[in-house]
Amino acid sequence: MSADASVCARRAPSLAFLVGTLTFSHAMSVSSLLVLPAIAPVVAAEYGIDASLVGYHISVVSLGLIASLLACVGVSRRLGSARTAQIGQCLVAAGMLCSILPSAAFLLPGSLVIGLGFGLLAPPASALMMRFAPPARRNLVFSLQQTSVPLGGVIAALAAPALAVNFGWRWAFLQAVFMLGLAIVLLQVGRPAWDDDRDPTHPAFARNPLEGFRSNWRDRSVRLLSFAGMSFCWAQFCVATFAVVACVAVLDMTLVQAGLVLTAVQVASTVGRMLAGWIADRIGSAERVLLWMSWTMLLLSVAFVWLSLAWPTWLVFALFAALGIASGAWAGILMAEVGKKAPPGRVAAVVGGMLIYVNLGKLAGPALFSLSYALTHSYNVAFALLAIPSLIAIGCLHAQRRAA
Repeated sequence: MSADASVCARRAPSLAFLVGTLTFSHAMSVSSLLVLPAIAPVVAAEYGIDASLVGYHISVVSLGLIASLLACVGVSRRLGSARTAQIGQCLVAAGMLCSILPSAAFLLPGSLVIGLGFGLLAPPASALMMRFAPPARRNLVFSLQQTSVPLGGVIAALAAPALAVNFGWRWAFLQAVFMLGLAIVLLQVGRPAWDDDRDPTHPAFARNPLEGFRSNWRDRSVRLLSFAGMSFCWAQFCVATFAVVACVAVLDMTLVQAGLVLTAVQVASTVGRMLAGWIADRIGSAERVLLWMSWTMLLLSVAFVWLSLAWPTWLVFALFAALGIASGAWAGILMAEVGKKAPPGRVAAVVGGMLIYVNLGKLAGPALFSLSYALTHSYNVAFALLAIPSLIAIGCLHAQRRAA
């Protein structure tokens, strides 16, 4: 080992700091993504549009995310994982600032830029965790880092409605931009050690943007896991996007009360991710845990047919929280499972390819949810139709187990 490498190794932050930084960084981006769904009724009222159209915000974010994953497969290899994540955070912040310009016409361009930045976050984070996490604790480490998604949802659900009601909805966006700045600073602290494997000669942009998609398709095991992830993501972001709107419309809750329901969804998902990672490591099978979650998601989706004002408040919270666990606890163990199947040096590329499939679910799911509501004028039916992605996940996971 050279003297420079020895100095870098001595100065390398701990695994706990790495996981904490990646978790905080991703949580701030997820919180930014979910600010608009958390305050959709207020924004919709100002612009005179239907709040159910918030589903298209998530779909446009996903469109940008997929474009980023397809085109930027080599950025983290060329610039380093931490630097790539910082660039992603800057783009998310730029999208948030675009969204608060004084016209509804700026919401969708802002969503697209948020998505472009979001696509630069997960692949480099996965590469860093595969490098530094002990194999025996990899499922747990990935699951801990993936608690960032529901934690970001909790922040959005608690802070955004309160800021919107008391100071105006644009302040919720500005608060998110400030937190993204803190994440960029934390990433800079560990960057000298985390980016010591970067290759300045590696091409940043894909010559064939569909190569990651095609290579994952050719591996049957990765393909089945990717489609299962797509189905979970479809359901997860429908729940996160429409919980507030449905509680206001169906249960006549205030914006702050509905925000507490969304908080329950995200807290339950956070706990579920940690528990799922621990169980998967204990029993040695992420696929079995994913199957349990998909069957539970199917049963809970059907239960939404009977959601009404007659339900006691505790039962409403319990149903949404349980669906939060079933639809949201999958990410860490699925990414770890796919990462294990990647060749050396290609973890970011394979996980990025998997995320293309996953984000097709995020792209189509909320848009289909908005369409189903437009056709039925019933949030009960729209939530019950989440049985469809549940069945897709069940089929893919059973096929994967038979193949294994």
